[in-house]
Amino acid sequence: MDRMLRGILFGLGACAAWGLTFVIPGLMTGASPIEITIGRYFIFGLISSFIFLKEFLRHKPTYSWRIWAKAFQLSIVSTLIYYVSLIFALRYSSPPLTAMIQGISPVVIAFYANWKTKEVSFKHLMLPSLLITIGLVIINIPYLEETPSLTSYSIGLLFNLSALSAWSWFVFANSKFLNDHPDVKSNNWVNLIGLMTMIWVIALSAILLSISDFRIEFTKYLAFTDLLWKFLVGSLVLGVISSWLAIFLWNKASLNLPVSLAGQLTIFQTIFGVTFIYIVNQSFPSLLEGFGIILMFLAIAYAIKSTPTKKILRD
Repeated sequence: MDRMLRGILFGLGACAAWGLTFVIPGLMTGASPIEITIGRYFIFGLISSFIFLKEFLRHKPTYSWRIWAKAFQLSIVSTLIYYVSLIFALRYSSPPLTAMIQGISPVVIAFYANWKTKEVSFKHLMLPSLLITIGLVIINIPYLEETPSLTSYSIGLLFNLSALSAWSWFVFANSKFLNDHPDVKSNNWVNLIGLMTMIWVIALSAILLSISDFRIEFTKYLAFTDLLWKFLVGSLVLGVISSWLAIFLWNKASLNLPVSLAGQLTIFQTIFGVTFIYIVNQSFPSLLEGFGIILMFLAIAYAIKSTPTKKILRD
């Protein structure tokens, strides 16, 4: 299979897994944003620890403290900062508004990555970036008025910008690390990030338990109720599919695609997210929304066609 096609398929799989984060938290009724975050990343850290231990006993890989430190840094940015910001953005603003702002990340990533790596001419990024932006606006025009108040909109906007910045930085930094460190297998890298995630999950839980104003209400999960069922299933989906599997697939995509193209490919996270919202709401996109989605597909098609394939990347 062609390397670029392989990378695109890996990227689409990762974006589909990430797209679930737009709807799953909303289905976990009764759970606070902090509880959802801890539940998701505890599962992520747990499965990563198990797989890493199995790999360690078999091959005994060793990594320098700098690699562990980088894994911890990426973990904090991509999980704690990004996801907490995303959950609060969804709570304080409408999901379509959040999807639109987060959907700008492909444009931000593409320009930032190309500024750093000089992979393609900036003129090749202008048209797809413009199409993505127009498509996002068209899709969300009917829903932007759903924000309940100016205060809620302002708070949601701040959290949206925080999530956008964290995610854009993570995509570029993660791809750069993998290509700069061929000694670190992409399969193991997701487990290192997961292990570091487990550390801050435990530390954050301990801190919150010691602060009465932010105390997590664990007692409400002691009885096997509908609340517990939703929390467990939601945490498993977010931890296994939207965290471990998504990062695993994205690492594979990052090694088969130029960073600028990979960045633009993340628009499918928004497309999948919006699609899942339609499914949950049992509705269909309007003609205007469908036109916006088509524009984004055209943007990615143009980006793929105009991206050079001469760069050889490792497995």
